[in-house]
Amino acid sequence: MNIFTFTAHFDSEQACRSHFKEERDKIGVVCKRCGHTEHFWIKSRWSYECKACRSRTSLRSGTIMQGSNLPFLVWYKTIFLMTATKKGFSSKEIQKQLGLKHYKPVWAIGRVALSQEQVKNQRFAVSIRGSHL
Repeated sequence: MNIFTFTAHFDSEQACRSHFKEERDKIGVVCKRCGHTEHFWIKSRWSYECKACRSRTSLRSGTIMQGSNLPFLVWYKTIFLMTATKKGFSSKEIQKQLGLKHYKPVWAIGRVALSQEQVKNQRFAVSIRGSHL
């Protein structure tokens, strides 16, 4: 995927969230409280609700984005830039390209993405580059 295709498909926070939800739905969501696998989708809260115990699970929960307050669009752009070239981009360069004020969140995305890439038996990882759009 080149940068023009990427920006055409992932041009907004909504587009990134929708894609992320589609990919997560393919894998499925397991309730942390009761282990049930059937959920309702609560669009207004962008979360799943267990049909059995009514426990809610956020879209990010259990993924590489868990605990992050960064927008999905920033995650997607960062992962794209990290994988766009053979050598990738440094975290400092990504910070500059995305116009972010702080270095630490970009560095953290890079560390999480790198560790997830190295662990092949993970439950879920965002795969923008391999996405079939």
